[in-house]
Amino acid sequence: KYPTYGFLLFCLLFSWRCASHSIPRTTPFKFDALPQWPLFYQENHNRLKSLKSESRISLESPTLATTVTVALIFSAPDTLFMQAEGFLGMDLGKILIGKDRFILYNQFNNQFIAGGLDDPHYNIFLETNLTLQQLKNAFIGFVPLPPNLTLIDEKEGLFISRMDGQEHRYKVNRENGSLEWMEIYQEGEIILKQEFKNYASTKSLLFPRITRIILPQRKEMVAIFHKNIKINEAIDKNSYFIEIGPKTRQLIIDK
Repeated sequence: KYPTYGFLLFCLLFSWRCASHSIPRTTPFKFDALPQWPLFYQENHNRLKSLKSESRISLESPTLATTVTVALIFSAPDTLFMQAEGFLGMDLGKILIGKDRFILYNQFNNQFIAGGLDDPHYNIFLETNLTLQQLKNAFIGFVPLPPNLTLIDEKEGLFISRMDGQEHRYKVNRENGSLEWMEIYQEGEIILKQEFKNYASTKSLLFPRITRIILPQRKEMVAIFHKNIKINEAIDKNSYFIEIGPKTRQLIIDK
C-alpha cells in the first residue's frame, strides 16, 4: 500500500528535539574494581553526549548479504540519524530514530516508512530478526544491563544474570573495564552474542569501533565498523533534517 500522508509535523517534532547544543566537559571517571563495573559501564555510556562517524554496516543472513556505508550522528539521550550514500555520492536514504519511533526515507524511490522501535513486524522490512531498538544500541556500542548482575568469576571478569528463562553473560576486560562480549542463553543454547572490539579512549570515555551482533540459530550477523570518530562535539540541528515532500509515498507493510 502506498497512501500519501502529510508528515511534515512529525518531522518537525524530531527536528525540534535535535536542536544544536554545546557539549559540557566531563571529569575523569576511573575504573577501579570489577564489583563496581556495572556502575562504571553505565557512567561511561552516560558520558557519550554526541557521536559522529563514518560507519560501515555489514548484514549477513540466509537471504541477504550486503554492506553499506553511512554518515552516523548520535545525540544523547536517544536520537540517532544515519544517511546512506551510493556510487558517486548518490543519496540512497536516511533514517531518524528517536526514543520510541523511527522514520526511514528512501530517496531513490521517494518513499518513507515510520513505526515503533520494538515492533517485530518491521523485521520483514529490515530482513533481520533484530529490532530497531537493538540495532540502535549496537550503533552506539552499548547494551543495557539488567539490574541483577552478579560477578561469578573475578579472574575472568565474568558477570551473569538470570531472568525470564534466560541467562545473560558479560565478559569484562579487567584492566580497563571495557565490555568484550555478552551472550544470551535460553534452555542451554546461545541465542544471541554481541561483541565489542577495538576500543577508542577519548573524552574520558571508552567507545568500541567495532560491534557485532550474532544470532547463531538464525544464522544472522550485523557488524558495525566506525572510523573518523568524533565524540562529544557540538551537533548542528541541520544535520538531522529529513524533508518529506507532498509527493512522497508512505510504505505500509500489511500485518
